[in-house]
Amino acid sequence: MTRLVSVLFVLLAALPALAQTPSTPAPPPEPDYPIIRVGVLSYLQYLAEIENRDGLNAFDVTRAYLNVNGQLARNVRFRFTPDVRRITDGSLAGSLTVRMKHAYVQVDNLTARRWLAARSWLRFGLQSTPWVDFEQGINRYRVQGTMFSERDGLIPSSSDFGASYQTPLFGEYLELHTGVFNGEGSSQTDPNKYKSLQTRVTLRLLPGRGIWNGLRLSTLGSAGWYAEDRPRHLGILMASFEHRHVVAAVQTLKAVERPLATLQADIDRAGESYFLEVRQGVQGWAGILRVDQFDPDSAIAANQQRRTIAGGAYWFVWPRSRVGVVVTNERVDYTAPTRADDNRLLVQTHVEF
Repeated sequence: MTRLVSVLFVLLAALPALAQTPSTPAPPPEPDYPIIRVGVLSYLQYLAEIENRDGLNAFDVTRAYLNVNGQLARNVRFRFTPDVRRITDGSLAGSLTVRMKHAYVQVDNLTARRWLAARSWLRFGLQSTPWVDFEQGINRYRVQGTMFSERDGLIPSSSDFGASYQTPLFGEYLELHTGVFNGEGSSQTDPNKYKSLQTRVTLRLLPGRGIWNGLRLSTLGSAGWYAEDRPRHLGILMASFEHRHVVAAVQTLKAVERPLATLQADIDRAGESYFLEVRQGVQGWAGILRVDQFDPDSAIAANQQRRTIAGGAYWFVWPRSRVGVVVTNERVDYTAPTRADDNRLLVQTHVEF
């Protein structure tokens, strides 16, 4: 009996402590806004012409960005990026000059619904358009040259003035990026009231399924106008695969344009691009192959071109920076007998921090 009374006494003494609700830890304090981060992205190169231009060879800076990213509040950000590039026309031809590449404000996490993810944002200002920046996330060799649609002038620039919205849809299956832009690119002002509506939709076919997580199907629809009755329409379809050791992308595009007021009819353009990277991983050795085929006007015979880029690279990657050394041979073959084929050697470095 004495033992039973002792046990009951201990239990009764412990009841107040058991009844207490564990205290909720205090949320961490808000950071001291604004938070500013400054980084650099630069492309340095040596170019040697093998076939044309009397063996021209030169060292150059093809691109230099100073990225200023800031967080003004929990859900408000901005980016300011001047771009150093070489002028090829006008009285300053040959000079390095500074132009704006990005200058926008961004509001994060506008809404959270069961089918509309909270990881969304709205941007206003000079910003990346839906396609080129996305493609550069797959093909990391922007140092070698612009992406297919931008190189052939179908997208004037990787950034433009406008407003856009991006959000994942239905978990990890879909991503939507849509916006209204001037349509002239970052280096030109809008000459009239006509704008460009651009929308990219990306479907991840088997999210979370191991090696197949990197398989995606993406499409871009761009409807714009140079002026009244002068369209600037573009459609792109791309299948891509990303893995630690292999990255591949195949895309096809079609465009309907009338860039000059003197033209009496629209121009139909078409092309395909193929990209393959076999690599040790994000860091280490890599071999690259890219083939672009483009027909600038389907109504004209024998005016197609094929660009072949082949070579290798070595990447050094750290937590907040990376350096790539890229050596490639670039050859452009023209079907038009009046145009001489091009062949050049490129040694380039990608420096980013």
